[in-house]
Amino acid sequence: MHPTSTPPPCPFPDCRPTPSAGSSRRPTVIRHSLLRTQRGPRQRWRCRACGGTFTANHGTPYHRLRSSPARFDRAVNMIVEGMCQAAAARTEGISVSTLRRWTERAAQFAREFHDRTIRNVEPIEIQIDELRGHGRKKDDRLFVFASLVVSPRLWIANTVGRRTRRSCRLILRETRNRCAAVGRRALIVTDPFKFYAPEVRKTWGRTSLHAESGKIIRRNRIVRVNNELVWGTEEQLEEVLERCEDSKQVNTSFVERLNLTMRRSLACLHRRTSSAARDAQTLGQKIDLLQCYYNFVRPHGSLKFGREVRTPAQQAGLVSRRLRLRDIFMAFRPWARVPWIVDEGVRKAWGARDVCPDNNT
Repeated sequence: MHPTSTPPPCPFPDCRPTPSAGSSRRPTVIRHSLLRTQRGPRQRWRCRACGGTFTANHGTPYHRLRSSPARFDRAVNMIVEGMCQAAAARTEGISVSTLRRWTERAAQFAREFHDRTIRNVEPIEIQIDELRGHGRKKDDRLFVFASLVVSPRLWIANTVGRRTRRSCRLILRETRNRCAAVGRRALIVTDPFKFYAPEVRKTWGRTSLHAESGKIIRRNRIVRVNNELVWGTEEQLEEVLERCEDSKQVNTSFVERLNLTMRRSLACLHRRTSSAARDAQTLGQKIDLLQCYYNFVRPHGSLKFGREVRTPAQQAGLVSRRLRLRDIFMAFRPWARVPWIVDEGVRKAWGARDVCPDNNT
């Protein structure tokens, strides 16, 4: 990267410019030196007020990477597209330990970006289900709890842990915190796991309807589906189903399709794999990375409008275009401009239209 002419602002939060350090004639941030890299010289800046030095990649996963950002993006993309760590490391010519560190770093930034962006989603129908995985040992069972807003196919929350009441409470609380407080009831569909019903009533209360969809399987085939309304009335259920764009009856088919996407996208969740996750923390990091990739980067096949195929976040009105991994990671620079994040007021003005704000300008 060649030296940049325009100095960026100081990224350090403890920096307090003084009038003598930053006047109209003397800029606060000045050029410091050139950092020699394999891709050429990179400009380093120095702040007169605090004395700190930084580069343009400060505050991003590419900071002090000792490799190109394109290589980092390719390696992360391989992980969320079903390739195991050993194969991805061989393809990029790096060690497995290096790729593991890159995955942890990318997952941390993906989680922070997802927490900052997925807010005030208007729910109509939410489906929640769990996917079974395993750790190093075969008997070490781990479950991935996921909640999906059906209309935009938005994967809104996830929790990795045991199949316990605590996991049900965590997934429902995170889902509720990310949803907007709307006047109309939302339909929540789960399987007949015994801890869902009390936690839905405690977390959502009278702002929701709770239905359970249980399947009876014999010889690997579904022979009967039992749907039961746990919380609410039949009149309220009919009113919510009329507002649903996709479901005409109670079902969990959309979140089960998400489970298949997770199982095919992460090598540690394959049915028979030698790349099992070490523990719940390692599996959770990959799930966080896949969740951000699924919502913002990967176009969804059912969200096709003409020649355009949108991402779930784009359909939900959270962003104005399909993002790249580079867009997500570079959004953490203190001076970064992210015009593709749609403001909450703009989303409310657009309401439930089936086009994004960026497509009608």
